[in-house]
Amino acid sequence: MLPGPPAAVAAAAAAAPPRPSQFHAAPPGFGARQLPSRQGVPQRGARPSGGRGGKEDVFQALASACDLEPAWRPQVLLLHDLGLRSADFQRLGDSRPEIFQMGIVTMRRKIKFFQDTIGLSNAELTKVVVKFPRILEYKSERTIRPRLEFLRRCGVGQEDLAKVFIRAPMALELRVRDTLEPRADFLRNVLSLSSGALGKLIVRHPQVLTCTEDMMQQRVDFLLQQGLSQAELGRAVLAHPQVLHYKIDSMQERVNFLLSIGLDRQQVASCVARFPQLFSLNVEANLGPKWRYLVDFLRASPEESVATLCSYPAYFSLSLTNRVVPRHRFFLHMQAKSAGKQGSSSSKPGGGGSSKSGGGSEAIFPTNLLKCSDTQFCTQLGATQAQYDSFRQQLFGVAAQPGSHSDSDSDDER
Repeated sequence: MLPGPPAAVAAAAAAAPPRPSQFHAAPPGFGARQLPSRQGVPQRGARPSGGRGGKEDVFQALASACDLEPAWRPQVLLLHDLGLRSADFQRLGDSRPEIFQMGIVTMRRKIKFFQDTIGLSNAELTKVVVKFPRILEYKSERTIRPRLEFLRRCGVGQEDLAKVFIRAPMALELRVRDTLEPRADFLRNVLSLSSGALGKLIVRHPQVLTCTEDMMQQRVDFLLQQGLSQAELGRAVLAHPQVLHYKIDSMQERVNFLLSIGLDRQQVASCVARFPQLFSLNVEANLGPKWRYLVDFLRASPEESVATLCSYPAYFSLSLTNRVVPRHRFFLHMQAKSAGKQGSSSSKPGGGGSSKSGGGSEAIFPTNLLKCSDTQFCTQLGATQAQYDSFRQQLFGVAAQPGSHSDSDSDDER
């Protein structure tokens, strides 16, 4: 999306719209490719007015905004009808102007091929072109179709071709016989994947096809060295294919963290096998704070905390602020309320909130209360959703958040 321009630029654009003879002229006082006001420039989702006059106005606005050549008019209008807007044309003009020099008949034919053969909608194809404009330069029959046939042989269904195309269009520029097929064979043989499983892996993370066999082998060796069996390795990679291109030093850092908090090698292997996504989580911003909350508030001892992680390693994927802390505090609130302790500081939003006060008899917080939906959580506690929502709002309105690290705080190092 275009950033909002200075008011003076907006006023100038409104007062003096560009004339056909000024296609190359930037707004007064600005250099080439300076983004002008939104006013008069077609934005994403806007529908051009019908007729030649409407299209001419659209092109004039885009040409002035993005410094487009008059000779590119047919290509620009076709891509605009597809869904590209001013910011997209700005990027294409800067990084891939060759696109606009393609014959209009050829461009129409390629767009129709992508839509009819792969099943891409206008919006999906727009995303692909903006993300990887070179895709329009590939020959449909000579380049794209053989790669689509390769994907089908790998078990990717027709309904999933668009997903692969959108997520990793750059993989479709790799040679089939020299590059793609050897990598697919590696995944089948080393990970013992069936054709159906390989297809699911590619759909889930098609970028795996950009990894060399040597690169993947190093990650496989690392995981096996952690104690995973061959079967566990295959399941872990299928669940989180990104492990095949994470930096080994980065993965070792996560393993070292688990060892440092008390897990033994066998327990680490079990956690990695069951929850390989932990390799994507940052130690300082994510794993560390969640471990400390588990030890300090949810369990009576580090040993119990280790046992909890071994039984439920996906705990590390949960948001502290959005799930763990509010549910734990609300659990304590309901426990105190049922025991007639409404005046207890631990029952109030923002109170101490510990399940293990010295000599206290508070119930241990069950981890199954973290796994369910909000509705199920409230039902199990005999509360309403409205009560929980109100408590959560008060909690974060008057108390400092114990941890602001969410499950989106990842460190996907490659």
